Parts: sequence; C-alpha cells; structure tokens
Amino acid sequence: MSVQIAVAFLLFATSMSITPGAGNLALLGISNRFGFAAALPFIAGTSFGVLIVFAGTSAGLISLLTANPELYSALKYLGAAYLLYIAWGISQHSVAEQDRVEHSAGFGAGALIQVLNPKAWIAAMTVFSQFTDVSGNYLLQVSVIIVAFLVVTTLCTMVWAYFGAALKRLLKSSSQMLIVNRCLGLTLAATVVFMLSQGH
Repeated sequence: MSVQIAVAFLLFATSMSITPGAGNLALLGISNRFGFAAALPFIAGTSFGVLIVFAGTSAGLISLLTANPELYSALKYLGAAYLLYIAWGISQHSVAEQDRVEHSAGFGAGALIQVLNPKAWIAAMTVFSQFTDVSGNYLLQVSVIIVAFLVVTTLCTMVWAYFGAALKRLLKSSSQMLIVNRCLGLTLAATVVFMLSQGH
C-alpha cells in the first residue's frame, strides 16, 4: 500500500468512525449517563463487532448479504430495534432502570450494534474493494486493514466517550441530567428512524 493510498484509507476510516452515527450517539448517551469507565466495555464490544464484520466480509460473507435482500432487511430492522431499545434506556432516569440499562449497554451491546448494521458490512466491502491490490498478498493486506481500522475505531469511540463523560461532569443537577438524557435518547431514536426511512 503506497503512502497516498494509506493516507486515503486512514482518512476514510476516520470519517467512518468519528461521524455521529447511531453507534456513536448511543456511546455518547452511555458515557454521559454512566461515565467514561462504564463506557469502556461498550467500546471494546464495538471494536470486536468491527472485527467480526471485517473478518466476515473478507471471508466472503458479504456475498450472502448482498444476494439475499431478506437477510439485509432482517439485519436492518433487528439493528434498528436494538438501537431504539438503547435509546429508550438512555432516556430513563430511575436508579433501577440505570442499573439494568448499564448492564445491558456493555460489551455485547457494542458488538451487536456493529454486527446487526448492514451498512457496516457494506462499508467493509467498500474498504476491501478500494484499498487492496489483487496483485499483492491479500491475507497480509486484509490483516493490516483490519488492525488499522480497529485502532481508528477504538480511538474515535474513545473520543465520543470522553465528550459524553465531560458533559456528565458539567451537569449540576439530576433534572439537568434528565433533560440531557432525554435529548440524547430522542436524538438517537430520530437517527434510527432517519436511517430506516432511507430504504437502503
């Protein structure tokens, strides 16, 4: 991979990982509600989910997704339903709900958000089609791409978690936290609805 292609790849990976998609909004809400440390399992799960998606795509599983519209739709709606569940949890404020949602918004939640997102699979396919050279060592290229994307994803999600935790420190009362949590939950829900309305 040339320097120019490597730079283009890093810019692409960063733009895919740092933009305010549903996963990052969920992470913002989780870290705002429970703190930075509590968001780390979610971040680890997100990275693991990215690993599954990229490894699966490189192994050819993407062909199943593109050849079966029903599977694509199933992933799309399951992912949307799960994100709406997290959005609802973020917007809650009671201690009992907080303990339950904090437990549910950990490693598994981060991984599921990635695996159940069909657009993540399409993005992985785009990466491999644009940034690999068929004349080179495919396994080596795939390994480098996956490791690099994991590093970028982890760093970008940690930025979101940091901002969420910083916002938590700025809030002075439980009523302020309730308002922010409701806004974050509604924003995440609106993002999910917008994604569904795109129809692809």
